[in-house]
Amino acid sequence: MGKTIFKILKKIYQELLDIVYPIEEKCILCEIEGFIGICDCCKSEIKKCDVEDKTNISYGFYGGLLKKLILEFKYNKNFTAGEILSNLILEIINNQSINADVICYVSMTKKAIRKRGFNQCEIMARNISYNTDIPISNCVIKSKHTKEQKTLSKDERKSNIKGVFNIKSSKDIKDKHVILIDDVVTTGATVDECKNILLKYGANKITVLTIAKSNI
Repeated sequence: MGKTIFKILKKIYQELLDIVYPIEEKCILCEIEGFIGICDCCKSEIKKCDVEDKTNISYGFYGGLLKKLILEFKYNKNFTAGEILSNLILEIINNQSINADVICYVSMTKKAIRKRGFNQCEIMARNISYNTDIPISNCVIKSKHTKEQKTLSKDERKSNIKGVFNIKSSKDIKDKHVILIDDVVTTGATVDECKNILLKYGANKITVLTIAKSNI
């Protein structure tokens, strides 16, 4: 019964996305026609990260076309870019044969969501859940508004984000392998805080998947 309802909700969600954010059949970056999303040439220009730690994987380095896609999604509400970024994380899941029980994402405060209009990590997580049949949980909450991490030093980032995440219910994650979705990782302070709270409330294993790795 539960799986049937989940599939129905997935179908409705995808149909709504197709209506509200129709995808054009041209490359979002170079505008060559005949491609949905991103063409092979543009994709090949993205500098990919090597997989050194299978519990913390980034698709590529933050720069060039990958940076452009991320900024288009986050600040210009380009949901086609968001779909492309979700698909890059799907590649990681498929290539690394990641079998998880639930997908979580780095949360934002209500104030931050009102300002941007959406949580980009939640959108990606829902797209990934739709395409993998791994259920999604919104159990991670951010209870305190903080300064933007990108404006801070390494030490400032740690103190800025310390203790701001919590779990509203542990039932979705207890004894589970959790995929944690974030967009860009720099020092790892944000995902580390999320990992710690997930483990504290009973998660068995955390695999962090991000679009891009950046440096301060």
